Amino acid sequence: MARLSIVEIAGPYCGTQTEGEKLYRAIVRHLRANEKVVLDFDNVEIASSSFFNEVFGLITEDFGEEILESHISYDSLKPRLQFVLERSQRATPA
Repeated sequence: MARLSIVEIAGPYCGTQTEGEKLYRAIVRHLRANEKVVLDFDNVEIASSSFFNEVFGLITEDFGEEILESHISYDSLKPRLQFVLERSQRATPA
């Protein structure tokens, strides 16, 4: 299992698709190796729907929704970030 720090990869303010793409590039190698990934949101102040849509849209396109649900988990996710994450996941096309 891989543990990825969002702050180390994309910074504490994850508001754009660019930051989402950085995170996707960090995640993809683990998914290709069939590893589970824990995304650590410790010290992340902002994460927008654009950020989440980029990350999860690309994962869904490349690996399918099943992998997103079975291989990705979250740690230290503040309630306001979880709210945006949940809204983004519902909006992500399958």
